[in-house]
Amino acid sequence: DASLRFRRFGDNHDSAENRLVAKTSFDFVVQDAVIKSEFSIDYISGTFDRDYSNIGEINYGNVTFGFAPSYQLVQDDLTIDLGVKLAYLNDTEFSENKFYIYPNIEASYRLVDEILIAFGGLKGDLIQNSYYDFVNENPFVSPTLLVTPTDQQYKMFVGAKGKLSSNIGYSVKGSYSSEKNKALYKSNDVPSDALTEYQYGNSFFVAYDDVTTFSVAGELNVDLNRNFTLGVKGEYFGYSTDNESEAWNLPDLTASVFLDYQISEQWFAGASVFFVGEREDQSTYFDILNPLNTTTTTVTLDSYFDANAHVGYKANDQLSFFVKANNIASQNYNRWSNFPVQGIQLLGGATYQFDF
Repeated sequence: DASLRFRRFGDNHDSAENRLVAKTSFDFVVQDAVIKSEFSIDYISGTFDRDYSNIGEINYGNVTFGFAPSYQLVQDDLTIDLGVKLAYLNDTEFSENKFYIYPNIEASYRLVDEILIAFGGLKGDLIQNSYYDFVNENPFVSPTLLVTPTDQQYKMFVGAKGKLSSNIGYSVKGSYSSEKNKALYKSNDVPSDALTEYQYGNSFFVAYDDVTTFSVAGELNVDLNRNFTLGVKGEYFGYSTDNESEAWNLPDLTASVFLDYQISEQWFAGASVFFVGEREDQSTYFDILNPLNTTTTTVTLDSYFDANAHVGYKANDQLSFFVKANNIASQNYNRWSNFPVQGIQLLGGATYQFDF
């Protein structure tokens, strides 16, 4: 099989980014062993009209060739995927080349049928960052970014999953990863002679740092019948940075609860609750006339939870009505520094599916 995707992305500050991703997967045989493999090409190029100091424009671009062969070994209750991922990076802007080798190993073992399955793995990847991805994660980044890939040297994980009963499933996992040039969002400096609309403490840049991350996660899914499902999951994070004093804007804890209920053939409802722990950010006020008056402030963003619910009515196979309530507790929390979210929001509407 194969896939091809091209995306052009820009803004009203004359920024422009082109990205082309092509992938194909195929099997080949080596001494009666079937090797599954994937080959990919990831090309990106972009430009920003100016940097944050208005000295000159920013250009970036590279092309990555990836090849990932793997072999699956199955013996009784043991399944092992043995593989490697090769990546060749050509930086078209700075005429630099680099070759990467990553592990791609995963294994699982059925200890007690479907009740207890142990799993683990060791993987790595060259992650292609893009302006498009940064904006989708943080809409308030300034159009003055340095865009470069993240080298995820390795990610080790181990855990267990299974079913406590026919309708209750669980999963627990611990992981440890090492990443070079991990992208962290940090508030831009505020100059005393601010000239653009994103220089007033209302925008972010991307700070790259070498980061190791330890995490422990758990998940519980309840499927009492075809009409009622409940999911609970949470994850704790611990970070260690090389140059930055904090892993900026990354939470130490996340949790969520999801509920879906098919009340009747026509009526349906659902709810969700999200919790995000504290994050750290840092901003600097830079006095152009008197640099000694420059001040740097570290800000702790409070943890928050966001509760949502919806109910709907399906009149027929084509027409449905719905009502949604978001941020029911009406918490004006700051998802990003200086950007409080909207309070309670109500939305009602209808959907219609045309049958051609």
